[in-house]
Amino acid sequence: ASCDNMVRIWVLPEGEREWKIEDELKQHTDWVRDVAWAPSIGLPCNTLASCSEDGSVLIWSQDTVPGPWSCTVVTKMDAPVWSVSWSITGSVLAVSSGDSSVTLWKESLDRSWVEINNVNEDLNQPPVSEVADIHS
Repeated sequence: ASCDNMVRIWVLPEGEREWKIEDELKQHTDWVRDVAWAPSIGLPCNTLASCSEDGSVLIWSQDTVPGPWSCTVVTKMDAPVWSVSWSITGSVLAVSSGDSSVTLWKESLDRSWVEINNVNEDLNQPPVSEVADIHS
């Protein structure tokens, strides 16, 4: 994360003591607030998510290592986005934004990202016991 709107990939070359910048990923238009690497499932590729005060959530993919990074926009929110976090399998991305919302996102078969849950909407649902009373 950085205040210059960039995501930087750092590498420690074998046998060296200083970290070096391997890539600079430029797409955000405001401070980058969080970056999260997707869990590795043994494939020779890299995936990470980044979020920014500009409200954007981006997925960065590197199909071959080393290789170029591609960028996909997951969403553009009306509030700053503070945090991104992957599920343990790397299939669901949790996003926390400045409007106090937490949303869950999943990649569809056409490689677009769809919101699968809004945790805040669930908080407005009546407790299960009230739903049971309504149906009794």
